[in-house]
Amino acid sequence: MSIFSTSLTAAIQNPVKEAAEARSIIDKVNEHWQNNNDPEVNAFWDNAAYHTGNMEAYRLTGNEKWLDYSTRWAEHNGWAGAKSNDKEKWKYSYGESDEFVLFGDWQVCFQTYADLYNILPEDKRIKRARDVMEYEMSTPRNDYWWWADGLYMVMPVMTKLYKITDNAKYLDKLYEYILVSDSIMYDTETGLYFRDGKYVYPAHKSANGKKDFWARGDGWVLAGLAKVLQDLPVNYKHRQFFVDKYVKLADAVVACQQPAGYWSRSMLDEAHAPGPETSGTAFFTYGLLWGINNGYLNDAKYLEAAQKGWNYLKNTALQKDGRVGYVQPIGEKAIPGQVVDAKSTSNFGVGAFLLAASEYVRFVEAAHRQDRAYWVDLLYKIAHPVLSKMSTGNLKSDMLVEVSPNWDGRDKDVVYMETFGRLMAGIAPWLALPDDTSAEGLKRKELRDMAIASYRNAVDPESPDYLLWRGHGQALVDAAYIAESFLRAYDALWLPLDDVTKQRYVNEFTQLRRIDPPYTNWVLFSSAIESLLAKIGAECDEYRINSAIRKVEEWYVGDGWYADGPDFAYDYYSSFVFHPMYLETLQAMKDSGKYTRIHYSKYYDRAVKRAQKFAIVLERLISPEGTFPVFGRSIPYRMAALQPLALMAWYEKLPAGLTNGQVRAALTAVMHRMFDGRENFNEAGYLTIGFAGRQPNIADWYTNNGSLYMTTLSFLPLGLPASHPFWTDAPLEWTNQKAWNGKPFPKDHRWGETMQPKDLF
Repeated sequence: MSIFSTSLTAAIQNPVKEAAEARSIIDKVNEHWQNNNDPEVNAFWDNAAYHTGNMEAYRLTGNEKWLDYSTRWAEHNGWAGAKSNDKEKWKYSYGESDEFVLFGDWQVCFQTYADLYNILPEDKRIKRARDVMEYEMSTPRNDYWWWADGLYMVMPVMTKLYKITDNAKYLDKLYEYILVSDSIMYDTETGLYFRDGKYVYPAHKSANGKKDFWARGDGWVLAGLAKVLQDLPVNYKHRQFFVDKYVKLADAVVACQQPAGYWSRSMLDEAHAPGPETSGTAFFTYGLLWGINNGYLNDAKYLEAAQKGWNYLKNTALQKDGRVGYVQPIGEKAIPGQVVDAKSTSNFGVGAFLLAASEYVRFVEAAHRQDRAYWVDLLYKIAHPVLSKMSTGNLKSDMLVEVSPNWDGRDKDVVYMETFGRLMAGIAPWLALPDDTSAEGLKRKELRDMAIASYRNAVDPESPDYLLWRGHGQALVDAAYIAESFLRAYDALWLPLDDVTKQRYVNEFTQLRRIDPPYTNWVLFSSAIESLLAKIGAECDEYRINSAIRKVEEWYVGDGWYADGPDFAYDYYSSFVFHPMYLETLQAMKDSGKYTRIHYSKYYDRAVKRAQKFAIVLERLISPEGTFPVFGRSIPYRMAALQPLALMAWYEKLPAGLTNGQVRAALTAVMHRMFDGRENFNEAGYLTIGFAGRQPNIADWYTNNGSLYMTTLSFLPLGLPASHPFWTDAPLEWTNQKAWNGKPFPKDHRWGETMQPKDLF
């Protein structure tokens, strides 16, 4: 979350009213355009650029009419750009006919096709996009993006198709191609881009002898970089290159904004072509707001520039009838004497306006998102009684404990380790977010401070809340959830611990090797602990890790399901343990740099695919009413049954067919059905035994109310900042709602294995 998420509230007297006004402007502008322009037009850049804005407006509002408009446009064009099929004639210089397949102005349409594919994954929607781009990447040429506009047209195509295909070549070629673009038109002194090689200074100068940077050209680049960073994997090897370029360009853009809030067509020479211009200004406003919303631009100068840009857009560019004016016509430079006035409009200008307006709404609404506020309040209600007591050493003395009616007689002190470990595994991603002064931020900091103190008490033999690490086998289970919490929030929860506490954890984790885990999901409890030890540089048992990995591979039965040992059990243990702890074991081993027989990266990639398939299964188990089937043992773990769906959302790896808006809506609906108006908490504020309320009869012999804190494992998406599309996209119908309402929904099919990693030696 940006540090400005709360400062904006101070700057705007009524953020709710401001957001409502911006939403009404989006509606006015887009309705005006669509009511006056049929979607059955070609897929050239100007039309395609509009649709990038229309899709952003759809994601924000959920307006199905706007989705249908883009779908009709895509269908009209056969999900293609330039339509030639003779590869020998494909060109990438400027051209508007069908043989210019490799020219980026015919490829920007693939952005919208990819977005539509992610909503309804039909192969035809991206077949042409993949054919074209993968052919292009197979050629030895790397100078495809020879003009600034092309960076917006095609860079986001590369990252969108990477997310769909997992083909790393898209990222590698993205980096290779932009390096060539930089060699052609990037000005290292200013951080700005000349429109293309013809305009490089000093061969070309503005009317007053200055460097001539065209606003719309640099607007394309800043907006394109924002879109790239939105989809670029956080661990991509060249990510910092794109971050640095984006920030430097943002700095240069802010420095040359005009006092009235717009950017002149020749950015450093207002007199060259004086007067306001909307398309460049809208792209800049979008690019700056995106960076503010996503924590890249945290200086007040960016906020001031973005606000001035938005004020220009709504007060000058926007006309009374919904038209977007002052858009420079199609061209490639600032032209002295060219008339640009209130009547000057265009499809691409409207698209840029919609991008900026949508991002502005996300900014204003950062502290006023009802679904997120509900999640935060519910998680705080679950967590506060535990952490407020344990942080002061009073959990064991004050917790109101409940155990199963058929309790097996084990030491009831296991309750506290179950409570703490499972709670922390669920809450860790949220606690890892940076501090801010919002109401949510204050709650988060309070609980994080309590958590750090609780972690210390958990391993301090002198503390009344020293946990039951020894003397029983159950400790292995909940030590693994504590280890998982460290893996999920390593910087925020592990690194701040003092050295004594860290060593105590190493000692406690190490002594758990005395436990021989049952031949079930328990092998992953050992691997989670040992992989954390590997990550922190402590001695680890590689055999426990690798043997667990091999067993999990043997127990995979297909289509996302794992058997719980040699025998398949129809329960939710694929959710409770297998998918998350397997992925986290593999990721920790990747992080550790350990070289063993197992290729952890390849195993991880395959495990992600399985988890994505299981996320599809889980989402389809959620009924139109927001319920899911109750089957198998450990059902009092409540929403932990949906953990892999939440995990894929947090990882930003939701598969095609599962959008952020629909997954959030589905999970929120289940939370309301499960927790609202039901007896889920006892009189001391701790969870009760049950599924949707107090239902002690469904407990297993090992169940206590500490076990139930597994339900927090469904709250993982709170680890995404409030500005993330998971929270800002409109709530959308999930699959069962679409199906039972007679609407199109994705077909389901078996997912076969496509990767078979071999031992490294």
